[in-house]
Amino acid sequence: MPGLLKTDKIESRTYQEVIAASASSSNTLVVLPTGLGKTVIAAMVASMKLEEGKVLFMAPTRPLVEQHLKSFNSFLKVPEEEMSIMTGKTRPDKRYEMWETDRVFFGTPQVVENDLISGKVPLDEFSLVIFDEAHRASGDYSYNFISEKFSCQKLALTASPGGSKEKIMEVAENLEIENFEVRTEDDPDVEPYIQDKEVEWRKVELDDRFQKAKNDFEEAKRTQLKKLKKLGQINSVSNVHKGDLLKLRGQISAEMSKKDDPKLYKAISVVAACLKISQAIELLETQGVSQCYEYVQGLESDDSKAASRALNDKNFMEGKAMIEYLMKKDIEHPKLGELKKILEIEEDEKAIVFTEYRASAKKIAEKLGEKGIDATRFIGQQGEEGMSQTEQIDVLSQFDQGEYQVLVSTSVGEEGLDIPAVDYVVFYEPVASGIRDIQRSGRTGRQEEGAVIVLMAENTRDEGSYWSAHHKKKKMNRVLQELKNETLEQESKNRSLDEFNGSNKKDKDEDEKDKLEIYADDRENAVAKHLSRKDVIVNKQRLDVGDFLVSDRTAIERKAAEDLVDSILDNRLFNQLNEITQFEQPVIIVEGKELYSHRDVHPDAIRGALASITVDYNIPILWSDGEKETAELLESLAKREQEEKNREISVRGEKSPKTRRELQEFVVAGIPDINTKIARRLLEEFGSIEEVFNASEEELKEVKGIGEKTSKSIRSIIEEEYS
Repeated sequence: MPGLLKTDKIESRTYQEVIAASASSSNTLVVLPTGLGKTVIAAMVASMKLEEGKVLFMAPTRPLVEQHLKSFNSFLKVPEEEMSIMTGKTRPDKRYEMWETDRVFFGTPQVVENDLISGKVPLDEFSLVIFDEAHRASGDYSYNFISEKFSCQKLALTASPGGSKEKIMEVAENLEIENFEVRTEDDPDVEPYIQDKEVEWRKVELDDRFQKAKNDFEEAKRTQLKKLKKLGQINSVSNVHKGDLLKLRGQISAEMSKKDDPKLYKAISVVAACLKISQAIELLETQGVSQCYEYVQGLESDDSKAASRALNDKNFMEGKAMIEYLMKKDIEHPKLGELKKILEIEEDEKAIVFTEYRASAKKIAEKLGEKGIDATRFIGQQGEEGMSQTEQIDVLSQFDQGEYQVLVSTSVGEEGLDIPAVDYVVFYEPVASGIRDIQRSGRTGRQEEGAVIVLMAENTRDEGSYWSAHHKKKKMNRVLQELKNETLEQESKNRSLDEFNGSNKKDKDEDEKDKLEIYADDRENAVAKHLSRKDVIVNKQRLDVGDFLVSDRTAIERKAAEDLVDSILDNRLFNQLNEITQFEQPVIIVEGKELYSHRDVHPDAIRGALASITVDYNIPILWSDGEKETAELLESLAKREQEEKNREISVRGEKSPKTRRELQEFVVAGIPDINTKIARRLLEEFGSIEEVFNASEEELKEVKGIGEKTSKSIRSIIEEEYS
């Protein structure tokens, strides 16, 4: 291995060296069971690619990012000061500086995406980008956009890429993968490093009182399903599951957007009632009495028609009464008692308990504490009771150091936790996802033998979830076997690594000079991404007026069709029009086609507002089908202003610039006909604002971009008496 690798810190494993060698010359997806050293392989590849340029390593969360930095510090002979954390906790201006000066970067994808959109990442200086938890690279996840922007080599890492070949190939296509390195636990080169992992299913039986409440809720759901059948939305009331209801809700919503039919409004309300009842059943079956009780109590403060439908059902109320009785008797789900037995473990042993629900995590930690077991929750950031990333890091550190014996985690703990000494993993309920099942199980058996225990309530949806995950994992393993000997043909649109390293690379300064520049409000991320794909420099910041600026005189307000109508109703529109007319050439872009379908506004009122925008305010309106076309319109406006009219962007009315230099440029750029570029030239020529203002017409004309007319205008505005 190359000289940058601390070989004394890494156990020599042949499969890691083979994979690293393969991944060092082509875009590679590495699929490797959890605990077998994907980070070590990343460090090996990075040690080779650092000789050619910078390296970026991304992971979905800040705790994971910090974990990878710590690992690279121990694996690589790279000074610590040349490695940087790029997360939301680092100020943008500090990040922009680090992108230029440092060598190895560890970041969250959202932050990297924002800096790419802003044009602050020196793309041509990178030789390797690493995508951890690469199975996330689907849909509109940030990894996809980041992969588009970087032309250097890519390394993708995951333990569970997806349940179907289509899903895996979507990830591969999004990350421009050419080469697959797949290992399963059965491969001979990996098998010696796999610790025994005993998997046990513990079934518990719900007693008659649970069954009574469950049957009452199911009868209430059946009543609502009969109404859906009568409305022609379903053919049978049997075997209608939560997924079927969610799909039906989407279909009805799509129909409602096309026609105004009272039956559809009733149908979607009935579907919502079915979903609420289904949720109560699921909580009772898989979690326990208190979770179900809290949910049902919450329906009483829910003023929706769907909640009323459930609460007005006789059977539902009977089930609710049984739940309240069980709460008074302090009777919990039999899983909780079984869990306490499982966790009668030795003092030096550790366990992770996975559960779907935060309320369950809280209840489990409390009940284990009553039993004298040191347990703590590990949950995500969202919501009032969420844990910040700093709190998550602290909890993991305390667990690792032995302050807690049991970690009770929601799904946030399924990806990437580096806790090698976990002896037991307990699923409080099975999960239907093959990927999540693999990730949960991978938390044990990493360096020593471990056990996986799955709690399952008999004759409930627990059993369905278990078999769903089982079949998905089998299918995934078959797909991975197929991929082992396959190579994905690189599409012609992707540039080869040879092209990247060759003579086609533009001179950076020349490239930057030719680029268009647009200021975008930092809440306009979707359009900003489309602009960045067009190689436009996007400066993201909070704009006081308008959503986009393409020159010192042209501001654009972007309005979705629905938002335009809403802003007419609440009088926001005309306040915004008054603000944007501060600019010499304001523009409105209306996005979408459903302008006249609003039930509360007559089309004539909308037409009147459009007429007022055009005639009274003298603001042109441009029409767009969606975010992509909006970006194309903005690009055209920027070309006209910056290339044809030779105008610069000058953001006026913003907060005071941060640096003295920027403040000086800001003041001089406030002179009529002076943009930021010419302001810089004036200050460079004369040295200070005072000397600029004292310069004669003849001296001013010596500066490039200032002719006789402009020099006269400058002297006139400086000398004219204020009145």
